[in-house]
Amino acid sequence: MLVTLPEIQLATEYRSDVDDLVRDFYLPCLERSVLYRRAVGYFTSRGLSAAAQGLAALIKADGKMFLVASPLFVGEDLIAINRGYAAREDIVERALLRGLESVAEGSDERLGFLAWLIAEGRLDVRIAIPVDDDRKPRHGIYHEKLGLFSDRSDNLVAFTGSANETSGGLVDNFETVDVFWSWDDSQGRVFRKAENFDRLWNNKTRGLEVVSFPDAVRNALIKYRQGDYPHGSSRTNAPAPKRWRHQNEAVAKFLEHEQGILEMATGTGKTHTALRIAKQLIDSNQVDSLIVAADGNDLLDQWYNQLTLMCRSLREQFAVVRHYGSYKERDQFVLDPLCTIFLGSRANLPPALRALSAVQGKRTLLIHDEVHRLGSLRNQRELTGLSDSIRFRLGLSATPEREYDQDGTTFIENHVGPVIYRFDLRDAIARGILSPFDYHPIEWSPDAVDRAAIQQVYKRAAAREASGSPMSKNDLWIEIAKVYKISLVKVPLFRSFIAAHPDLLCRCIIFVETKEYGGMILEIVHLHRTDFHTYFAEDESETLRRFAQAELECLLTCHRLSEGIDVRSIRTVILLSSSRARLETIQRMGRCLRVDPTNPSKRSNIVDFIRTRSEDDTNDEPTPDEDRRDWLLELSQIQPELENA
Repeated sequence: MLVTLPEIQLATEYRSDVDDLVRDFYLPCLERSVLYRRAVGYFTSRGLSAAAQGLAALIKADGKMFLVASPLFVGEDLIAINRGYAAREDIVERALLRGLESVAEGSDERLGFLAWLIAEGRLDVRIAIPVDDDRKPRHGIYHEKLGLFSDRSDNLVAFTGSANETSGGLVDNFETVDVFWSWDDSQGRVFRKAENFDRLWNNKTRGLEVVSFPDAVRNALIKYRQGDYPHGSSRTNAPAPKRWRHQNEAVAKFLEHEQGILEMATGTGKTHTALRIAKQLIDSNQVDSLIVAADGNDLLDQWYNQLTLMCRSLREQFAVVRHYGSYKERDQFVLDPLCTIFLGSRANLPPALRALSAVQGKRTLLIHDEVHRLGSLRNQRELTGLSDSIRFRLGLSATPEREYDQDGTTFIENHVGPVIYRFDLRDAIARGILSPFDYHPIEWSPDAVDRAAIQQVYKRAAAREASGSPMSKNDLWIEIAKVYKISLVKVPLFRSFIAAHPDLLCRCIIFVETKEYGGMILEIVHLHRTDFHTYFAEDESETLRRFAQAELECLLTCHRLSEGIDVRSIRTVILLSSSRARLETIQRMGRCLRVDPTNPSKRSNIVDFIRTRSEDDTNDEPTPDEDRRDWLLELSQIQPELENA
């Protein structure tokens, strides 16, 4: 049985005229969750019984339910509440007890299940009462409708709508709920709803007083308890799906070595694996400071959402401070790193590392996401030696080795550690974690203009050599590669290909080398659709949100979307600009290989421009593009072996 939320084919809306709210949405989510948080207007034991099957699975996974509800007051209760605060607790207690006493005859089993949940600490109920600015009870009821499912990988599903946690709300009434999920949530809506619930649960919501479930009501329920755990299930943890066993292997490997890099293909759960490592080290009292470094505000924002979610489940209360973009909170970590998580760009990392004493370093976990970027000359200059005292050092990347840069690779190994675990693209596609794909290579050869530009590069290199400041081999490759990346030969080929395959522009990212080149490509895209946009500047996160919400179907970009962004509905990547190194290709194609729970049969597309050798080329060696073509053709033949997952 599937046990993670992203594997459900969720809809964005469930409505009683076309959906069975319990069967189609409620139960599938409960069966895959370890925490269910619910804020409702009213709650009755009948409503709980409607979801008993799902709650049994939740509890089998060692899960819990947190419920905030409002008592079903009658008119005399509201009058009494308005008379004074002192009578509030008695009135709340009386209303809840009245609800139990009015349950129809023959419901002992249902109440027994409710009693078992509360007695075993599996269900925690708090009561919300409207109050004025002076925290005195006022007329009215708490009537919010919010729910949150969390699975063991910290995925979140949030829903809002009209359904109460009653049998009528779940089964009998005409209801509508809107649904959002964290694995495709660039707007941050799911995490805001989680924060809203946490404020509510901790009695920090203006206009409400949230109190514990009255003891008298709890004791009245306990008498209905009927023996051990109901419905024949046990309290053992549900096993993780076999296809995700690599995450368990990676966690175990890091805890064994304490320093090193997890080389895991894009979309196979590097972030979740790192969070599991962090939680285990914190909960086992081995770590009380955490540093997470990455590059790019979008990626750092995603880390912030995941870290705040993790903090809710820690045995200690941790604060998350940020230092990137408009956030300038690093000094809070520098002054007191105890029980604090510092999240920042690598450029802002040195002061945080210097702030740690040798003793604090032994109780710190340092995480470098997209660790291949750590090897730049600037990082080598500014970070050398700063992590030496840190006991736990974790690097994450789909492509950790810096091709053609051995110095950078050596620095990464010294700063973080060697690769200690590998789970590559081939493994991920074969296991059904990444989608299979069709490969569309488009061959092209440089024309006279390109060849003249290449000759100019060689002339500049010769002049540098003669002047005593020779161009490095890597710099020479970069100069030549740029000529090929902006070759005009590819533009009419792209026009012809898209004319024959316009459907590939749906849920599509196009990678180009320059904005100017992108302008020519956009003119072609515009012939087929209007819902496209460029994505170049750091301040265009709204564009990514629109793309994630399918308001835009096609994005054109240079580098920003090469890594770290999780929009699972992307189906096609078009590579008009490709690097000699596989690193960039793997990152870019990884944008579309993520499985999409709303499209279980998803098959991705990689469109690639392959430079072939010209007729006058005396070099018998295949071009880097031809090597890449052979590699991707081989990968495109891999089919998921789900029966072995």
